[in-house]
Amino acid sequence: MAQLKINGNVKIGHIYECEFGMFKKKMDGLTTSDKDDAVQDDYNYRIPNEMIKRRAVVVVGKHRGQYVVVPISSTKETANRVEKEPESKGFHVPLKLGDFPVTKRYEAETARWAKSNLVTTIDGGRLRDIYDDVQQSHILAHQMSEDTLKKVREGIIISIGMNSLLAIVDNKQVSA
Repeated sequence: MAQLKINGNVKIGHIYECEFGMFKKKMDGLTTSDKDDAVQDDYNYRIPNEMIKRRAVVVVGKHRGQYVVVPISSTKETANRVEKEPESKGFHVPLKLGDFPVTKRYEAETARWAKSNLVTTIDGGRLRDIYDDVQQSHILAHQMSEDTLKKVREGIIISIGMNSLLAIVDNKQVSA
């Protein structure tokens, strides 16, 4: 287990940055963010179609130094038909104002989505507190609302094809 590089304990529902790493470059063995220039089969590095770079994530689970995280993105994924869009299907969850910390890098006006279909497990050593250039220091981990966290977790369930579990839970809540 790598050394934790955040202040305090990692908390579920809080937002951090995650160092996912980079691809290995074909020619010189250095790293690159260009997947077309990446080695396809060196499994000691990230390979194309895996998450790379430093990205904001929300922690949705933890156990013994491993953390289940969902990446947060400002890129909206679209589809030809509305019903096929990840947001419509429930696995890209829009963040509300107040769900995400505001810094020079992460501006308040920018729309963001928690991409529940990209859930992954990482070592805690990849997590970082978010740095604010204006304050010139790291900020405390920001907690997203319970409602949004619930939707992110439901998005994970939807993305792994277990939608029927949500219907069972909803039926139990209605009958209670």
